[in-house]
Amino acid sequence: MSPHREHVDRSVRAERDRGASLVMAVGFVVLIGSIAAGLSSLIASSTNNRVTLASVRDRQYAADGAIEEAITSVRFLDREAEGSCGASAGAHTTTINDLDVRVDWQNVCGVVRTSTGELVAQRNVVFSACVDRGDTCREDDVVVRAQVNFEQAATGEVTRTWVQSWSVLQ
Repeated sequence: MSPHREHVDRSVRAERDRGASLVMAVGFVVLIGSIAAGLSSLIASSTNNRVTLASVRDRQYAADGAIEEAITSVRFLDREAEGSCGASAGAHTTTINDLDVRVDWQNVCGVVRTSTGELVAQRNVVFSACVDRGDTCREDDVVVRAQVNFEQAATGEVTRTWVQSWSVLQ
């Protein structure tokens, strides 16, 4: 091969490679920019989700605590009046986690026969907790619902409390 031809081949190869560094540098900058944009988007959405989840968690914990408080209150009601199966419903309000929570309760009573043949009241109560807006809990506002059985002795005294169901709805 002639020296002149060799010089031409080198200059052609040099011309083809010219600007390749610029393309690689631009590609690298775009790649790093895309990664940074993705990470900043992830951080922003995670921060927003944390605030939303904290709000939902506080509402659920408040409703849960309010139902537990209402169960205790209903357990010790006067069996001859508002705590009897004759009383159809009631309400309890409290403030937990800076939220006003209302718990509506409704008696779902029946009669069962014990193993000794004695008839006793089967006193079930359904509790529904929602954020208190001044009126009864609407079905679509209920955060937590529980059904509790208050086992009563023949004297009417509650001897045991059984949680039959506990549902977090929102």
